[in-house]
Amino acid sequence: MSSYGPHGPSYALADPADTALGRTLSSEIAKHPGQSGFLVYDRGRDSLLSRLALAASAERTLDLQYYIVDRGVTTDLLLHSLIKAAERGVRVRILMDDVHGPNRTFAFEATAAHASIQVRLFNPFLTGGTQSIGRLMEFVGDGERLNRRMHNKLWIADNTAGLIGGRNLADEYFDANPGANFADLDLLTVGPVVRELSQGFDEYWNSESAVPFKALAGAASSPEESAQALAVLRARLIAAQDTEYGRAVAAEDLQRQPIDSSLPLIWGAAYAAHDDPDKPETAITTGMQHVLPQIRTVPVATRFELLIMSPYFIPSAEGRKHLDDMTRRGVRVAVVTNSLASTDALAAHAGYARHRADLLRAGVDLFELRPEPGVQHPAQHRWRGAWTATLHAKLVIVDRVRVLLGSMNLDPRSRLHNTEAWIGVESRELALRLTELFEESTRPDHSFQVLLQRSREGDDSMEWITEEQGREVRHRSEPLAGPWTRFWRDVLSVVVPEHML
Repeated sequence: MSSYGPHGPSYALADPADTALGRTLSSEIAKHPGQSGFLVYDRGRDSLLSRLALAASAERTLDLQYYIVDRGVTTDLLLHSLIKAAERGVRVRILMDDVHGPNRTFAFEATAAHASIQVRLFNPFLTGGTQSIGRLMEFVGDGERLNRRMHNKLWIADNTAGLIGGRNLADEYFDANPGANFADLDLLTVGPVVRELSQGFDEYWNSESAVPFKALAGAASSPEESAQALAVLRARLIAAQDTEYGRAVAAEDLQRQPIDSSLPLIWGAAYAAHDDPDKPETAITTGMQHVLPQIRTVPVATRFELLIMSPYFIPSAEGRKHLDDMTRRGVRVAVVTNSLASTDALAAHAGYARHRADLLRAGVDLFELRPEPGVQHPAQHRWRGAWTATLHAKLVIVDRVRVLLGSMNLDPRSRLHNTEAWIGVESRELALRLTELFEESTRPDHSFQVLLQRSREGDDSMEWITEEQGREVRHRSEPLAGPWTRFWRDVLSVVVPEHML
C-alpha cells in the first residue's frame, strides 16, 4: 500500500476477441500462428493518425503510457479523440511520468473532461504543481527517489492493437512544430505480442509507484474550476481542429486506411519486455544490456552486422568492449546518433564525445545527424520535416533479420535510472525495411560520417565528412556548432557524472 492511500487494481481487457477490432483482425492473425504483425511509422503525421485511428477503433479500453505529454495542437487533437472514446463507453487509462510539469496540466484536463478517463502519475513529486523551481528544490532534497523515471511509450486499443516506439506526445514528435521536429519511429503491432504489452502496462498501472492523479496535492478542484477548465479545453480543441495542421490531419484521416486486416502488415515472431517498475537497476553487467541479450527468440550471436540508431549513445566500458570484440571478429558495427549541432541534450553529447575516438579506433562506423534548416528534401525522403532538429529514434538491427525497438536509449540513464519498454522481432522483411531507413540516414547529404585521421606527427584527429550540393565537404571541428555550444558541451563533460547522462 502506498502512502497515498488505496488505489484499486485494474487490468487489460481479458477477451479482446469480443470487440469489433478483435473480430476484424482475428482472421488475419489466425493465418500467422505464433506471430505478430507490424507496420512501421517513420513520419510524424502518419504516427499521429495511427493513434487517432486506434482511439476511434477502441470499443472497450484504451491504455496509454508516456514520459512526456505537452500542450499543443497534436495533444489537443489526441485528447479530443480520447474524450470521444470515453463518451462511447471506453475505459481510458493514462499513465504518465511526473518529471515533466505540463503532464499534470494534461492530467487535470483529461480527468475533468470525462469520468471514464483515469490518470495515474509514476513516482510523483510530493509538492504538486508544475513549476520547475519547486520541482528542482524537491529533486535536490530527494534525488535518489526522484531520479527514477518512467520512460516507456505505449498506446494500446482493446488489448488488440498498439503502438510502441520512441515518440512522446508533443507537437515536435508529429511534424507539427514549425521550428524543429524529432525524427522518430513507431511500430503498430497486432497479434499475441500486444497481450505482452498490455501485461507490462498493467504491471506499471498497478505498481506502488503509480499514484492516482486525484490523490496528489494540488490536483483537487472545485466544480466551478473544473467547469471553467473544461470550457477552455473545448474552445482549444475547436481551435486545434481549425489550424492548418488540424485541417490537414482531418483531410488525411478521411482517406486513411482503418485498423483492420487490409493493412500491409509484416509478420514475425516477437516478444515484449520492460523494466521492473518498482525495482531500480543496481547491477548492470554490460552497456549493451537493453540490446543483444534481450533478443531471445533466436540465438543472439551477431554474425556480420550490428546497426544502432540512438539519439544518445554512451556505451559503458563493458559495452565498448563488447563492440570491440565484435569488430575484431569481422562484424560491421555502425551507429547513427546526434551531432553536436542536432542534439537536444548537450550533457548527453558530452558523454558520447568522451568515447568517440575510442569507438572509431575499435572500428565502429559513426554517423551523426546533420540538421538542415530550410532544406527541402525530395518527396520520397522518409524523414522529411524532421531533419531541422534532432534524432529521437531508438533502433537496433542484428544481421538484417532481428530488430529491437522501443523507448530505450543506449546511455547510462536508460540502463541505470529510467524504466523502459521495448519489443524484439525476428523478421527479415521488417529488418530490411528498417535497414533502408538506417542506410538513408547515413547518406552524406543527411549525416556527417566521423573518421579518425592520423597526422604526420602521429596524433589522431577527427574529421566530419558530408556532402553539400553534390560535393564532398570535410570539417576539422564539430560542424554547424558554434564556439559557445562547443564550450558548454566541454564544461558539461567535466561537471556532469557519466552515470547521470
